[in-house]
Amino acid sequence: MAPRHALIFIGGNSPESSVRDHLPEAALVIAADSGWEHATAMGFQPDLLIGDMDSIRPEHLVEAHASDAEIIEHPTDKVVTDTELALQLARKFDYRHIHLVSGGGDRFDHLLAMVHSLVSHADDATMSAHVGDNYVRIVTPREAAELELPIGSTVSLIPLGGNAKGVTTTGLQWELKRDTLHSFASRGVSNIATSLEVRISLRTGALAVISTLNRGNR
Repeated sequence: MAPRHALIFIGGNSPESSVRDHLPEAALVIAADSGWEHATAMGFQPDLLIGDMDSIRPEHLVEAHASDAEIIEHPTDKVVTDTELALQLARKFDYRHIHLVSGGGDRFDHLLAMVHSLVSHADDATMSAHVGDNYVRIVTPREAAELELPIGSTVSLIPLGGNAKGVTTTGLQWELKRDTLHSFASRGVSNIATSLEVRISLRTGALAVISTLNRGNR
């Protein structure tokens, strides 16, 4: 059986057009509020639209109502972001591969919350994202990241929610072997891929592995 993928399009700037080639065709497509516009611009028909509808353009909301998409509207006065609502929905449907698409350019607090929201679901699903021209993969003890990268690519390992311990890498210029990457420190920033295949694992904690857009991230 093919892996169950969910694609979530969120608001902010339009995603990079080159991202389209990296996205799975067979997937549940969720638009978070104004993410509807970005999804349809890339040729995806959302299956669901969720959010408080405070940023979607009126003409796109009309379009959504005229489509077969299910619309789940929440009050503006809510305790989570539209992105988090979309992530919760994907997990409710038990999707095991969840990929978020953002053009970046959103409020910094939203982007920061978005990355942390990915971590909160990573114990049960493979979580990844395209944010502008960056690919983000969340790594936890449950699942290592295996990336196909052009040699010379910049790869940063950012601990989230505390120290990342037992970090082991292969295919990077500055290899780690059961090392600790500390929160509030920059040691994991700007490593370099020396192999077409890069692997990152860890024993405890969580990492955001960030690389520039390329043809082989998975």
